[in-house]
Amino acid sequence: MLHDLNLSIGGIDARLNRRYQRLVNQHMTPPAPLALAVKDLACAQKTTFATTQAVWRFFNNERISFSQFNEPIISLALLQVALSPHPYALVIHDWSHLQFRTHNGKEERLKMTHGGDVGYELQTSLLLDAANGL
Repeated sequence: MLHDLNLSIGGIDARLNRRYQRLVNQHMTPPAPLALAVKDLACAQKTTFATTQAVWRFFNNERISFSQFNEPIISLALLQVALSPHPYALVIHDWSHLQFRTHNGKEERLKMTHGGDVGYELQTSLLLDAANGL
């Protein structure tokens, strides 16, 4: 099954790869309905703050880039599409606007339509096998 795959990122140490694999696997098989894997990434931690700090350190590690997080998942998606008997795959996109007009601590906010409209654009995609819907 997909959740048994060993996804790894080249060029980073084993500890970061284990955290990455755990994060991906938890997203693929959440422990409870609607559970967020990020909350469980550092479940060995004793407090909510320690868990939050562990997740922050993981995502803000200078030894790994954001694009490196995506490489194993994209490779897996391409492999699964190639293995499908159907000639097409379906991709469902969601594009959301997150407004943070008064959150001045977030310096990387984007100006959207006008000066008072600042925040982020969140884009997600879901790849479906057209043959079986997986």
